[in-house]
Amino acid sequence: MLLYHRHKNLDKDQTESHIGDRRTHLANERTFLAWIRTAVSIMAFGFLIEKFSLFLWIDLKPQHTGPYSSLAISNLLGVIFVGLGAIIGLLSMARFIKVEKEIENNTFRPSIAMDILWGLIFFVLSAIIFYYIFNWHNILILEYAGG
Repeated sequence: MLLYHRHKNLDKDQTESHIGDRRTHLANERTFLAWIRTAVSIMAFGFLIEKFSLFLWIDLKPQHTGPYSSLAISNLLGVIFVGLGAIIGLLSMARFIKVEKEIENNTFRPSIAMDILWGLIFFVLSAIIFYYIFNWHNILILEYAGG
């Protein structure tokens, strides 16, 4: 019952004048669902990275198994991406609820700080993956050479 009646009770004239509000609420919901899809995609990518390292381990059987081996790095990257996806899902839910209340109270202000934060996180993770993929062959050569 609480979730059903979360919006203002409006009479007929007010309802007709709040059509723009409905569009704004629906846009907020679409944004939320886009963030959830992004979170699920990032988690799936992390799962893929982690499982791919398992297949590498079975297929290639590298000699070096220290903390900087390709298996350890892939496992760590996979866990980081799954965790990041979960955090994005939680933050998107919190943001959806916050924006929903702000729309209702007509106090919504866009947040540039969150956009910058997510851009920086994306850049750092992209750089890590680029570095890992770029040096993939060097890592495997070091593992097979025993050092």
